Amino acid sequence: MKRQGILKKLDECEYPAEFLVARLLGKKGSLFRNWEFLITSSDAVESLAHTPFYPYLKKYAAPGIWRFLHHEYLWVFQRMNSDLRNQFEPYFIYHESNTLLVCLRYLSSRKEIESVAQGLHYSLLHDDLQDILTSSPDFDALLQALEFRLSACSDLFIGLSEHYEKKGMAALEVFLRDCFFAFLLSRKQPPMLKTFLQYLVDFHNCLSLAKTLRWQIETEPAIIAGGSVPADLFKRAYFRRDPAPVITFLGLQDRAETAPAIQKLATALLCLISGKLKRWSYQRHVTGDILFYLWEQYRYARNISMVLNTMLLDDEPVRENIVA
Repeated sequence: MKRQGILKKLDECEYPAEFLVARLLGKKGSLFRNWEFLITSSDAVESLAHTPFYPYLKKYAAPGIWRFLHHEYLWVFQRMNSDLRNQFEPYFIYHESNTLLVCLRYLSSRKEIESVAQGLHYSLLHDDLQDILTSSPDFDALLQALEFRLSACSDLFIGLSEHYEKKGMAALEVFLRDCFFAFLLSRKQPPMLKTFLQYLVDFHNCLSLAKTLRWQIETEPAIIAGGSVPADLFKRAYFRRDPAPVITFLGLQDRAETAPAIQKLATALLCLISGKLKRWSYQRHVTGDILFYLWEQYRYARNISMVLNTMLLDDEPVRENIVA
């Protein structure tokens, strides 16, 4: 029996990979480089009037930047041939796993299904999964349906609803993120994609450790397997109550303090990933070029969202948290 997928099925596209890369390089050329004008602007949305982000921000305000990202990823995926779709499926699944988690947070707090439906606009999640997320106000029944559907992709997702029932929403998020990464890392894929996923595992593990230490949580942080940083290094950092070994391993000494603020650490980690992907793009390899383009769209969306949601803060803290 064939496993069901997580992403929606789209019509086939037969564009050569080089054709898509040429289009993406052309689109990337229209992005601005100087963030200072946006940070200091008295009307940040209007300052983006000549960018591709503006129509979404004008219509939907600050949340529109994430609708832009969904639309951009859909646009790219539609123009990938079957080989590229198979190759980059892990990237898009990771992106959509975050969409799914946001939807579940909304639904667990009894937010209206209409809000969830808006969050799924342009989503690449399979139609079956979108139907589950928008069909029932009964959260427990929804989780059972979701578990049944995801376990058709992988047995890793079995136990999803039980995690929520016994441990709550926070434990469910940890369980799902762990399942998605285990599912993606178990697949055969190009070395660049695999390494990129390992960097994302490091990102989530570092933040989990930082939150545990900062908030003085007694239980060990939830560490996802498969990253580039050895799991026992995180354990050592936790028991010593000092993240320095992990920060040193990642070469972040110059970007984050020994006991960094969580936001500052997140920015440093994202900058680290950006730098690595940028260097890969210099190789002028199809995989590196497309991966860098997709990440750049996320980076711009993340930075713009951060600026728009911190308009009342001083400029300097905002400036420090731009992912360059």
